[in-house]
Amino acid sequence: MSIARALRSVVPCVLLGFAATSVHGQPVLRMAGQAVRGVEVDGSAAYPVGSLERLGFRVVESGGSLVATLDTDTLRFIPLSPFFQAGSRRHQLAYAPREVDGALHLPEQFFIQWLPNTYPDRFVFTGGALELRGSTAMTVAREVSTARPAPARAAQRVVVIDPGHGGRDPGRIGPNGVREKDVTLEIAQRLARVLRERGYEVHLTRTTDTYVSLPERPKLANEWRGDRPVAVFLSIHANAAPSSSVRGFETFFLSEARTADERRVAEMENEAIRFDDHPPAAADDGLDQVLNTLRSDFLMRASHDLAAVIQDRFASFHPGPNRGVKRAGFYVLVGTIMPAVLIETAFLSNRDEARLLNTRSFQEKIVGGIADGVDEFFRRNEHLWVNGS
Repeated sequence: MSIARALRSVVPCVLLGFAATSVHGQPVLRMAGQAVRGVEVDGSAAYPVGSLERLGFRVVESGGSLVATLDTDTLRFIPLSPFFQAGSRRHQLAYAPREVDGALHLPEQFFIQWLPNTYPDRFVFTGGALELRGSTAMTVAREVSTARPAPARAAQRVVVIDPGHGGRDPGRIGPNGVREKDVTLEIAQRLARVLRERGYEVHLTRTTDTYVSLPERPKLANEWRGDRPVAVFLSIHANAAPSSSVRGFETFFLSEARTADERRVAEMENEAIRFDDHPPAAADDGLDQVLNTLRSDFLMRASHDLAAVIQDRFASFHPGPNRGVKRAGFYVLVGTIMPAVLIETAFLSNRDEARLLNTRSFQEKIVGGIADGVDEFFRRNEHLWVNGS
């Protein structure tokens, strides 16, 4: 199947959401005398974290994580992390929690092993069921019967960060020896920490100095997005130009280039495809077909909006000129089924901006600008998120 035909089949689904593809069957576990329906994720059973309330826990959302409180004990779960915090101690689950149909699901191991082993005076797993012991059952039954229903969770907002280049592809190299692949990774890692602190679910296409092919990056992003409509893709880069006097910042979205300069930047970034083990054939017109498919589409409009808010934030601190929101055909953006942009943070070919890009203070300004732009984008487009809050 060509890129264009594949994308035509998935783009309309952006507005409708996707059915979860990794969930099969519906296992059941009895908890406190009641049947709790779970899901099967990658061959293993998982059950909603909200079912802890029938065991006497109080479950609330806090800062992108779910907090379950039992008396003075507090458990904190983070989506897609196999570790959870219990008081001051960290514990590991059999596998990371997954969000399915808007609810976070914990592995069966947590319910049938960790809980009864940690609280043997409260819970016992016997006869294939998790039961409450003695007086605990009476207390919990009374509390559950009088408790208000827990509010529905908002859809977790996903940000995929793509540090440009890496491994055998150094990207551009500044006159001071700064390599694009190094500075983009530093910015991406700092951005990931900031966004996670703000409650986002964050993924990076690479976390070390490794090469990830251009077609693989959007595929990873789509896998992490899953069936959730609330996601964006940010590809971080540093620019270069034939003249060392060129300075400034610009943000691109996927569309047909209109100017020679837009085509030049796309050709420069797409040149990384030569490092792929199996680069696409030169005669493949898949990119042109994709651009035709995306014209006037929701993704293109949303990507333009995302680029615009990031440009606005950069204008508040960047010493270089605002080169504006631009469009071009970048391989790394092809196939992403979410708003996606490529951010050219500064020009490595300019001595002053290459020096700035190598400083922590300027990198932190870039991180703050991108993070604030992501916040603003989600606020402006609240009405688009089918499962959003």
